[in-house]
Amino acid sequence: MIFRFGYHNEYEKYLMEQMRADLTIHSYMMEMTIFFAWLGRVHPHMELHDIGYSTVTQFIEEELKAGRQVSTVNKKISALKSYFHFLWLKGVIGLDPCAKLKRRPDVKEEQAFSLSDDEIDFLFHTIGQDAAAKNNEKVYARNMALVTLFLWGGLRIQEASNLLWSEIVWQGDSAIVGISLGNIRRIVLNEREARYLRTHKGLSEDATFVFTSRQGERMSPRSMQFILNTLGKKAGLHIHAQKLRNTFVVHKLIQGYSRDEVADMLGIDQLILPEHVMEEIAAQR
Repeated sequence: MIFRFGYHNEYEKYLMEQMRADLTIHSYMMEMTIFFAWLGRVHPHMELHDIGYSTVTQFIEEELKAGRQVSTVNKKISALKSYFHFLWLKGVIGLDPCAKLKRRPDVKEEQAFSLSDDEIDFLFHTIGQDAAAKNNEKVYARNMALVTLFLWGGLRIQEASNLLWSEIVWQGDSAIVGISLGNIRRIVLNEREARYLRTHKGLSEDATFVFTSRQGERMSPRSMQFILNTLGKKAGLHIHAQKLRNTFVVHKLIQGYSRDEVADMLGIDQLILPEHVMEEIAAQR
């Protein structure tokens, strides 16, 4: 008999609508099954609306004491935050017990070449929660557009800083981004990849630069990195522009693009990666 937690099918559909990767969906569903099996054993009479911050942290602490690796526990935290946010959106619970739950510091994650799918998902979730707390759709759209341009466009931070709206051509819901700083090239973003950029465009009030300061001027690379650092700290992740650009590289190579093709996308002559990164990519192809 397979144990099913509350709103199992609805939650799986929610993850699919959020365009989560298949492996992420499978992982989250499994982690929530594990959590509710633990809950039934430790707190057998607890209802969904009774689950609080102390309950989820008790589960996390027990997992750590059981010898689980920090990276494994962090995946559990990502799943918990996603599920209870879903319940909150659905109106099943009045307070989200995981709203203040953060990933545990992990030296290996900090030193990693790129972000995992789980970390990307957690970062997006954090950006959404941060904007919701401030009730600021404009900040949410800007931050998501900024992060996704690095993740799915492979931009350098200087290129993002100097990017003009006039350099973006819309084809339906997709976008072709022209990079005029440094090596001239074009980046194609599909509908899913371009949706945050499109929303940001609609809220930008005819700005010249894609990313602007409060004064309406071009946002500097320093300011962009400050935003990334702030979001990373709130998520418990080590985030910087180059790491997001590296993630773009890893995803393209896993998808089957050659080193030369990815180098062209990045606007560089040659793509050189650490040996352990290439081994990890080969294992996922």
